[in-house]
Amino acid sequence: MNRRTRLLSLLAATTCLASTPALAQNLPGQSSGTSHGAAQAPVSFTAGSVTYNKTGNIITASGHVHAVQNGQTLTADKIVINRTTGVVTAEGHVMLTQPGGNTIFASHAVLQKGMKDAVLRGVSARLADNARIIANGAVRTGGGQIEELDKAVYSACDLCKTNPRHPPTWQIRATKVTRDLQHKMIEFTNPVIEMDGIPVFYFPFLTQPDPSVRRQSGLLFPSVGSTSKLGFFYAQPYFITLGKSADLTLTPIVAVKQGPALKADYREAFNKGFLDINLSGGRDHGDFGDSVFAKSVFDLNQDWRAGFDFNHASNPTYLEDFSILPTVAYLQSDVYLEGFSPGAYGRIEAQTFQGLAVSVTQSELPIVAPYAQYHFVSRQDQFGGRFSIDATAFNVYRDVGTSTRRAAVIPGYALPFQLANGITGTARVKLIAAGYEASALNEQPNYSTHSQASTARAEPYGAVYASWPFIRPAGNYGTQLIEPEVQIVAAPNIGISQNNLIPNEDSLDLQFSDANLFAFNRYPGIDRMGGGSRVDYALHAAWYLPHGAVLDGLIGQSYAFHKNMDYLPESGLTDNVSDIVARATVAPTPWLNFVYRTRLDHSTMGVRMIDTTVNFGTHTLNFSTGYLYSSTDPYLLYTSASPTGQVTIDPPAAYYQPRKEITASANANIGPWSFSAGMQRDLKLGQFDNINAAAGWQNNCFGINVIFAKQYTSYNLNNGTTVVLLELNFKTLGSVGFNAL
Repeated sequence: MNRRTRLLSLLAATTCLASTPALAQNLPGQSSGTSHGAAQAPVSFTAGSVTYNKTGNIITASGHVHAVQNGQTLTADKIVINRTTGVVTAEGHVMLTQPGGNTIFASHAVLQKGMKDAVLRGVSARLADNARIIANGAVRTGGGQIEELDKAVYSACDLCKTNPRHPPTWQIRATKVTRDLQHKMIEFTNPVIEMDGIPVFYFPFLTQPDPSVRRQSGLLFPSVGSTSKLGFFYAQPYFITLGKSADLTLTPIVAVKQGPALKADYREAFNKGFLDINLSGGRDHGDFGDSVFAKSVFDLNQDWRAGFDFNHASNPTYLEDFSILPTVAYLQSDVYLEGFSPGAYGRIEAQTFQGLAVSVTQSELPIVAPYAQYHFVSRQDQFGGRFSIDATAFNVYRDVGTSTRRAAVIPGYALPFQLANGITGTARVKLIAAGYEASALNEQPNYSTHSQASTARAEPYGAVYASWPFIRPAGNYGTQLIEPEVQIVAAPNIGISQNNLIPNEDSLDLQFSDANLFAFNRYPGIDRMGGGSRVDYALHAAWYLPHGAVLDGLIGQSYAFHKNMDYLPESGLTDNVSDIVARATVAPTPWLNFVYRTRLDHSTMGVRMIDTTVNFGTHTLNFSTGYLYSSTDPYLLYTSASPTGQVTIDPPAAYYQPRKEITASANANIGPWSFSAGMQRDLKLGQFDNINAAAGWQNNCFGINVIFAKQYTSYNLNNGTTVVLLELNFKTLGSVGFNAL
């Protein structure tokens, strides 16, 4: 019989691996039987040749044998089937595949119970995410659901192509590895993690989900290290799945100096929202410290959603000791409801704050409840214009300091136009109307000469803005642009005496620059406004070169018909003629970008503000630096009372302290290596605010990062903080971190 005839005959031959003989089809000299259950399901196979021993009731198939029973697929060079005992012996290039696709390889295998249970030698298995296991031997039990591999090695790294015998980047050697195929878990007994063949970590026991599973309950990689606050510490997270859309991570922390502590992180996703809750509590400096951080957002329908952020800590020392948060001055909590529709947005919320720095007094922090806002922009009307309205209302309460109630409405209309010779522009009108009621107005942050106030004001603005761009093609050198810009603003003058009666909650900062040269109000809010008629003018020029290169600049100024004392000293807006503002952008190549902003005293040309950044380099190597100079420090403006009660005329002395800061950073990416460094330095004080550096290496299965950060700014009299973190990322296993502070 030739090979083709044997193969066609064997396609019809079946047998059963039950304890009693049963044939799906008759074989010569045998009577037919009946299958009784899954274990007695017939086995179908193909092979290059087959022999049958009637005396031993044994079938031997050789030559690329492929057998199937109960969904189990067996491939081998040779398979021996004992029809009496139901045992199948496979030799040579054995491959056993389960119905779910799980495949294991071996040099020799003995199978029974419908090929579900097995004893194997020379075992290897390929898992998801390129993970592999090799072992001297293995036993599969439990109906094919449990595999126990002896003297096993596990890794998710590729072998070296030029030297396959060289150890991979990392691997786990264990005396025994147990694979729970039903629950998708892998357990390692006495595992040793080797890096490039060198033992690095030892654990008595380690578990991980099967790489094919993205979420599975079990122990995660621990964090081990030493900090000046905790001493030596060990943190062991345990991940718990709570259904398809929720999970909980519990992390006990034991340390030499403080603790113990426990962190609990709960997450749940819903069809229309999510909920995250992070809890922590433990012993710290002899007392119990705790923290709660929770966040949630839910879509109520296609137009409305609601959410909240709740952040609270028993004390800042606990947060800092256990590295729960980076050093911050305060925590903010809020709850809100917001709605969206075409051209409109509305939101109502409540906010609270918790101070964490010794420089922040809790009783002086505000409680904002409620705070409502509505914004609307209409579609274009028949003339091409748009109507807008902004409305806000809030209540700000302080135990110590000014408490404010305000309601405001700001309607407006803007109409774009185009004139002859390419002149384009926009005509705008706006009315800013607000009513105020305040108590303790003479306390921070207003320090008014009045203790109580109830007032209202309405300030109309009208403006016409026009620009006349001149564009000239420059052939192979791109396109050049010169664009004069001018705006005429008409508004009533505002008396400075109002500032003693109107609390300031949203206009605590003022920085005149090219960004707000053409704005109605140069203050960021409406509690402080600059009135009076004025003319704004600027010259904008640009050169757009081929291949994306750009040279762009603007220089501008304002002329006010009435001196405005509502603006702060040295703001550049108190005289009829304003300071000169300018901006320059130079980007000659994709790897160089320079932006320079400045403000010059209109009479002396002295520099009052510089804000510049330079970015140089490519993804392989790049640098960035920035410099900020301001002749005044608005952050110190409201920390103490004005000598005369008029902060815009006679601000506190601290306001005149200039700011000088420089920042710099560098990044390099060279093959698998990455490096970065950065710093921020206060040039006025002659000291660093912070410095940081990091280095990392990563390939297809492993990453290592070393991070260093030092904060020189003192919070809570801690003389700054220093953090050193070593982080190891193992593909399929997770991350392990080592901290030192």
